[in-house]
Amino acid sequence: MKVAEYMTKSAETQVASPHTGLGDIAKQLTKHKCSCIVIIENKKPIGILTKTDLTRAYAEGISPDTQAESFVSDNLICVKADTQTDDIADLIQREFIHHLVVVDEEGSFEGVASSWDVAREVSLDAKAFPYNRELWTKHADTPKMQ
Repeated sequence: MKVAEYMTKSAETQVASPHTGLGDIAKQLTKHKCSCIVIIENKKPIGILTKTDLTRAYAEGISPDTQAESFVSDNLICVKADTQTDDIADLIQREFIHHLVVVDEEGSFEGVASSWDVAREVSLDAKAFPYNRELWTKHADTPKMQ
């Protein structure tokens, strides 16, 4: 299965500009109940900030007014939408990351896939859950086993 089939699409993903303050990003994470914000400049992802990153910023005494561009790591790992799930799982494990940014052929932002998304897809593909895919993905609550 390709990551494009289960990633969170760009229209549904929270993004911010490189000039957004860390305090505003923390508010955005909280308001939208998400685990990461993709930093975008000219339609291209330049970084990602996660709850873990913001916790580290707080612990290090970084000002909430600090712009995102000065705090994101410079080694953003991106994949193309046609990347296979097995390759994504290997990359997540090898790089110790929880979010992968998905880009098109020109490097423009298309979406995000999390380690949870990959784990769910691998489990569903392996028929680890006795439910069909449509039932699992349409309902927020996990169906009860009888």
